Order: sequence, then structure tokens, then C-alpha cells
Amino acid sequence: MKLKIKAPKDFWAGLMFISVGLFFVAWALTHYQMGSAVRMGPAYFPAVLGGLLAFLGVLVLIEAFAMEGPPLVLPFNIVDFILAILLFFVLGWIFKSVGVNAEYAILAGSVALIALSVLLRKGTMPLVLISAACVVYGYLMKPLGLVLATLLLVFISAFGGHEFRWKEVSILFLILIVFSILVFVKGLTLPFPICPAFIENCPIR
Repeated sequence: MKLKIKAPKDFWAGLMFISVGLFFVAWALTHYQMGSAVRMGPAYFPAVLGGLLAFLGVLVLIEAFAMEGPPLVLPFNIVDFILAILLFFVLGWIFKSVGVNAEYAILAGSVALIALSVLLRKGTMPLVLISAACVVYGYLMKPLGLVLATLLLVFISAFGGHEFRWKEVSILFLILIVFSILVFVKGLTLPFPICPAFIENCPIR
């Protein structure tokens, strides 16, 4: 029996989820200690989330063979993709040449891609802004703290949607930050900085 891809969009989305999820699982397990559910190590959270993402990808992949779906229509072409990759390589080389941590090139490249997508490729805004928001959140968690990093994550991601309403996004941010502090900081006692690094005495404890 020959399998036929009925939903190309779901097929490639499933492969992407599986690849990204397995990458983070492998990276976390090879670089950090796993720990346990009671006493989580630094690898526990990314490994579990990566595993869930890979599992979700398997479900989406199976659905691509079982149910009809829309064709895959990318909002960018191969030239845009190559230029985006070159942008990160060039910024990495520049940052390394001037003695700045090359990891900040990823942050700078994400900001540049946001600007380019807004100005030149509005169809790529959901993909670029949501991806860039995750990168910004990861890199700015330590210097800006959980509150401001989550603020940027929520507002940048929401800006990539079809509609942006300040009131709804603000309520979503407040719910998410309260949940994050209560569950991850208070409940699981994870060492997430709540306030920016330049504030010595954080009012939120």
C-alpha cells in the first residue's frame, strides 16, 4: 500500500515539530543534568517540552496521511531563506571579530529579521515574529528578568497575528506572568530571575 500525503502543510509542519523537538531533547540531555520530577535539573524542562513537541509532530504527521488538507504555500522564497541564513552568519562573524559574544548575533539577527519582515515581507510576519519572540525571550531572560522577557515574548508574538488588541494582549501577559511566577518560581522553585539584573532588591519575591 502506497502512502499518499493528503495534507502537505501538515506533513512539513509535523517534520518541523519533530526535528525541533528532538534537537532540544538531544541538546539538553548532552549538555545538562536531567534530574527528576521532584528535583528538576536544567535539562528537565527543555527535554520534556522537546519530547512533547516531537510527539505533537508525530500526530500532525499522521494526520497528513489520513485527512485532506490545504497545500503548503510558503510566504517566502528560497532566496529569502538563503539571505536570512547569511544574515546570521555575517552578524556572527562581525560580533566575533569585534570581541562581542557571538551569541548576541542571534539576538541581533532576530531583531533584523523582524524589521525586514514588517517592511518587506508582511506575509512572513507570523512565522518570523513568533520564532524571534522565543529567541528574544531566551536571551533576555537573565539580563531583563522573567517579567520583562515575558512581556516581550507576548507582545512580539501577538504582533505577528492578524489582529492586535492592546487590552487583550495585556490581559494575556498578566495572566501568563502570574502563572509563571506561581508555578515555576514559587511552586517548582526554579532559579528564574524575576526582575532585571540592574535592580538589586526586586519588589516581587
